[in-house]
Order: sequence, then structure tokens, then C-alpha cells
Amino acid sequence: MEISVLMSTYKEKAELLRESIESILNQTYKEFEFIIILDNPENVEHIRIINEYVQCDSRIKFYINKKNLGLTATLNKALSLAQGKYICRMDADDISMPNRLDLQMKYLIQYDYDLIGGLSNMVDEEGNTIYSIKKVPTDFKKIKKCIQYNQVISHPTWFAKKEVFDTLGGYREIPLCEDYDFTLRAVLSGFKISNLNKPVLNYRMTINSISRSNLFEQYLYGCYLTKEYKIGNIANIKDAKNYVERRNNIKNSKRYLKANSRFNMALRDIEQKEYIKFIKDGIVLMFSSKYYLNKIYRFIMVTLYS
Repeated sequence: MEISVLMSTYKEKAELLRESIESILNQTYKEFEFIIILDNPENVEHIRIINEYVQCDSRIKFYINKKNLGLTATLNKALSLAQGKYICRMDADDISMPNRLDLQMKYLIQYDYDLIGGLSNMVDEEGNTIYSIKKVPTDFKKIKKCIQYNQVISHPTWFAKKEVFDTLGGYREIPLCEDYDFTLRAVLSGFKISNLNKPVLNYRMTINSISRSNLFEQYLYGCYLTKEYKIGNIANIKDAKNYVERRNNIKNSKRYLKANSRFNMALRDIEQKEYIKFIKDGIVLMFSSKYYLNKIYRFIMVTLYS
């Protein structure tokens, strides 16, 4: 078996889950195993839906956690079950392009990379495009600079050699940033990473993903991880948690969340060529959160280094 596709499900809407599963089953590349783990044993709807697909396609291996373990532990469990030489990540509400596996495996093998990502189209719950990511850094030397400011290998688009996960011991329990932590550790450990500059995924931006209350906490964890990365260190988990706890508060979190919502509006304005509205949203954004301005600065630095 060449490829193991890993999916963790929890409480995604039924229609989104179906679209996600079918986008993998209908890949142009056929030789893979599809490991799906339900991290919510009480979700009878997911059990019913996934079992429907199990009956029709032997490539699916379905497991149900006895209790909620969280994404990190569930992904590590999936990795321990995976038999493939390559690992493909898949979220339970996104949609993979039909030729994703083909494209990413060929790119990774041709250029001898260890872990790659790809371009995403950001879509709403109805599948309408919000905005598209036009370009991501591909050169490894540039990525090593870019990644000290922001995660540039989008987790839902990962395709990697399994040996990378085996060597690094899988994901660590870094809340909200397990993928960023993994990427930084991979680079510091000498693995070569890149991006395929072609669309491989429609990334679902639900109301919850745009407005979730822990976005500021995620930002703070990212700041600590990159602070350590810049001096060549793999972050200590306990120190990271202490760093976040000292800085996290309700006021800053609310302001950051408001800024994030305004930022997504501005990106939609550009996509729809509503430039006057973009200027208005941009002005409001400037005064929303100093922390979010720092996040935008990090985006700009990624662009410059790309």
C-alpha cells in the first residue's frame, strides 16, 4: 500500500462529511487505504454514514475512539495504524481535488521532498469561494525563513513520507498548533519541505472556524514556537503553555477575534473586486487589535521571503 489517507471526524455536518469522504474515494489515484477515526463515540449519525461507505469500499478502515481523545491523540493513533509509505492528511469537512494524490505524490518523489503542502481555495458551507490562495513558497531555503513568521505548509493539504512522522514521534500536545510545531521540528531535524503550487483542496471555512474563541490563544502559541525556532530550539511544551497563560485574556481575545473577522471580510472584498468596501474594512482592521496587526506583519514577511 503506497498511501494512507488519515481523517479524524467529530461533529461535522453530514453533508459536508459525505462530500469530504467522496472526494477521497473518487481520486484518480486508486491504490490507498483510507483510515477514518471518529473521535466522538456518541455521534451515531457519523457512525451510520461512515459505515455506509465501509460497505461499498474496502479501502476504508473505520475506527471509533472509546472516548474523546482530541485531534492530536487521534491523529497519532491513525499514524500508528497506517500501512502506507506516504501519509495524506484530510479534514472531515474539506474537499480534495480529484487528482490531489496523483499530483502530490509525483511532486514529492520527483524533487525528493519529505513533506509538502499545496494551494487551497477557501469556501463557505455551501461551497462558494470566499477567496483563493494564489501562491505559496516552494523553495526550501525560502520556506525555512518564511516559517519563522507563519505556518506556510497548510495542515489540511499535507502529503508526506511516513518516516518523517515515525522519526519525530508524531504530533506533540501543543494546543491548537500541533501542525506548526511538527513542521518546525521537521525543519530543525533536517527534513526537506515544500509546497506544490497547484490547488489540491477546497478548505471549508464554517462560521465556527472563523469565529472560534481560541484564535488568539493559537496566535500566542505560534509566537512562542517561532521565538524558539529563530534561535534553533525545539519549543518546550510546558514553557509554551506558561508563555500563553501569562498573555491570554478575554479583552485581547475579543479584539483579536473581531480583527480576524474583519480581515476575512477584506479578503472577500478583494476576491469580489469590491475595492471601496475593502478600504473601509481595512481601516477598521487597523484599529481592531495590535496583536492582529502583528499577525498581518508576519503575513507580509512571509510574502517578502517567498
